[in-house]
Amino acid sequence: MIPYGELKTVYDIHKARQTKFTRRMAINIADWFNVPVRDLIHQLERDGIVKQGTWDWFVANGGITADHIRQVREERV
Repeated sequence: MIPYGELKTVYDIHKARQTKFTRRMAINIADWFNVPVRDLIHQLERDGIVKQGTWDWFVANGGITADHIRQVREERV
């Protein structure tokens, strides 16, 4: 489990001036902490940083696929 303060700080940095929590943000934050994206989002939900049901929303709207992850990582390089 990622300490709340560290997770909240990194989340706030990624979310600055954004209106929505995106797949790209989830992937980048998960990579920052070296955890699976699903685990990250579930912790964000448990800690009250994102709304409950965020993971379910992603699943219902195309998920976060290996292609999404690959694309984000390639663009980051």
